[in-house]
Amino acid sequence: MGSSNLIRNMNRRSAFSNRFYAMGTRLHLILPGLDESAGQRLFVQVKREVDRIERKISRFDPQSDLSRLNQIKPGKSAQVDEEFFDILRACKTCWEITEGAFDPALAARKNEPSQQQGMHAIQLFDEHRKVMLSDGVQLDLGGFGKGYALEKIRDLFLQRGVKHAFINFGDSSVLAVGSHPSGGNWKIGIRHAAKPRKSAFVFRVKDASVSTSGNFYMNDDGKPVQHHHIVHPQTGKPDERSVTMSVCAPSPLLAEMLSTAFLVMRDEQIKRVISLYDNLAAAKVDYSAGTDQPVITEYNSNQSNEQGQYEDQSEKVS
Repeated sequence: MGSSNLIRNMNRRSAFSNRFYAMGTRLHLILPGLDESAGQRLFVQVKREVDRIERKISRFDPQSDLSRLNQIKPGKSAQVDEEFFDILRACKTCWEITEGAFDPALAARKNEPSQQQGMHAIQLFDEHRKVMLSDGVQLDLGGFGKGYALEKIRDLFLQRGVKHAFINFGDSSVLAVGSHPSGGNWKIGIRHAAKPRKSAFVFRVKDASVSTSGNFYMNDDGKPVQHHHIVHPQTGKPDERSVTMSVCAPSPLLAEMLSTAFLVMRDEQIKRVISLYDNLAAAKVDYSAGTDQPVITEYNSNQSNEQGQYEDQSEKVS
């Protein structure tokens, strides 16, 4: 996302700024109006919370709650704590809403899609918070973690009375708290793949989050190269299109999960999901026909700007 100019401009004002490494990327925190002492205290709390979440849901930590769950024998159940059970329940709910497009168990598949794999094979038992995984299924919360961390940070800020804040988590997940200190909304740009200094699309937000998912990167020759890390749930094969999908929502977690799901969903499916929520917007940037002139498709649950949370997201760079 194109937030570097915003960060530089904020640093010229009175604002605390710091960053740390987590979940395989950088988290950059800006707290306008806070001095060094107050900002540092809050920064330590944010870092502690993100580290705690990573220890719980990382598949790379053999001691995490997620890794321990993935190690149970097929057909056996495991009891998990209340927070982790709620995490799994949120994943299953999003899986249902998106008709299987959001599937954190998708990584367990080998070559062929199967009714016994994916979230079909995750059973949740409310009594005693028990979880059962079918044979061959493992969970990967990579499309969940940053959004969940931002959700918890937002709750922390509400508890601490923070009026304005901006967090850039790995350029793919952004949280804007309150309005911009100078007035109006925060501008969150979606970086143009072929023109890194420009935005292909701009969201204007207040008290909202933007998450972007993509299935490609630009090589040194300026050509799109597929990541092959986002798999279509119906085919079990990587999505080969050069597309990014960005979702803007009041909930950072919802934005994170839907940006992953929308990447492989059809337009009519995306519109159906968006109609279920208020103040939800999305933008698909499609470079399939060429990187110079991407095709941009907008989706918005608000038919007008009367609610005022989102402005018309029409600022594009051709």
